[in-house]
Amino acid sequence: MADIIDTEEEDRDIVGPEEIEQLFSKKYNLLSETAVSLKKSYVNKLATTKSLKIAVSLQDNSIEVYQLSNTSLSKVCKLSGHKKELTDVVFLHKEEHLLHSCGQDGLVKLWDTRTSGSCVQEYKDEEEQIVRPYLCMDVSCNSRVLCAGSQTVQNDAYLVFWDQRVTKPLGGYWNSHTDDITQVKFHKKKPSVLASGSDDGLLNVYNIMEPNEDDALTYSLNVENSIERITWLSDSQASCVTQSSDLQVWDTERGDLVQSYGRDKIARTIKRSRGDDCYVVDAYRSADGAAVVLAGSHAAAGNVLRSVTATSKKLQPTTNFVGNKQVVRCCSYNAERDILVTTGESGLVSVWAPRGPGPGLGLGPGPGPGLALARSMDKMRVRHKPY
Repeated sequence: MADIIDTEEEDRDIVGPEEIEQLFSKKYNLLSETAVSLKKSYVNKLATTKSLKIAVSLQDNSIEVYQLSNTSLSKVCKLSGHKKELTDVVFLHKEEHLLHSCGQDGLVKLWDTRTSGSCVQEYKDEEEQIVRPYLCMDVSCNSRVLCAGSQTVQNDAYLVFWDQRVTKPLGGYWNSHTDDITQVKFHKKKPSVLASGSDDGLLNVYNIMEPNEDDALTYSLNVENSIERITWLSDSQASCVTQSSDLQVWDTERGDLVQSYGRDKIARTIKRSRGDDCYVVDAYRSADGAAVVLAGSHAAAGNVLRSVTATSKKLQPTTNFVGNKQVVRCCSYNAERDILVTTGESGLVSVWAPRGPGPGLGLGPGPGPGLALARSMDKMRVRHKPY
């Protein structure tokens, strides 16, 4: 029998270099870049602050924190303490020197980056012998409520809430998802609004001010695919990237699907020949208010990274990130300074800025007051409102 020959060509550009240059007209330069390790260390979690403090998770379950000053990335500290895979990191909005992390060891930790990276608080779960491996977490915009999402444990997938100043849980939800919870994202302006995504294909939206889980669940939106990433694009719109690198945008106030972009369509817009080799990193709202989708290709050295702008039902080429050296796994965009931070499979932290005069990199706002929380719940199994 003759050998089976794979005739599929590797992903490539479908237009020439000159046309790429013309189509991707918004130019960004690599402002700064650093490797988190002498060895290639896969980075798949990233958190940033308004003052451009950057935290990334490493394969050894540690966190490295950097500060961007002008065009230089300086290492602030390294944080270690999780016994199993570290799954998420997030800064407090009001106190940017404080950083939360969670992991599959069932631990949620608070770190102070001013004190050589010491763990200043560890949040407790229920007083049961059940370890909930946490896959994701977020902090409300007023820096008062912390939420972590778990893997499925004894047929339940949990959203657990804490007042971030207190180690005992405020409460939890466990009836809204039937599979591992992969993303939790608080609204950028409304501390009581939370979105969660899961391997069960549901994008759920909650008002956690409601007295119980049933009332809190505002919408359960069927994405029909495992959800990898959720981003709030505006007051009423949230995007989600699926496991198959499709992108959907939902109206969270009406429960309507606004736009859906398949991987093949995104691949064609970034001018690549094979959708199967392309991936979507995330979506974000740019400084000029446009919805931007960041995507790349696994082909060759994985150096193709491009963005497209979503306008109505169309996608338009926007930026070709010349100088990218890795398959990018996560990004964070700072709209005030028009700066994009990317990290990925080669362990590089890359900072991109628009071509032209250098952006201002001043410090962000200082801490401010948060909203008062109501009394904590006595037992987590009583499904009252988190605050």
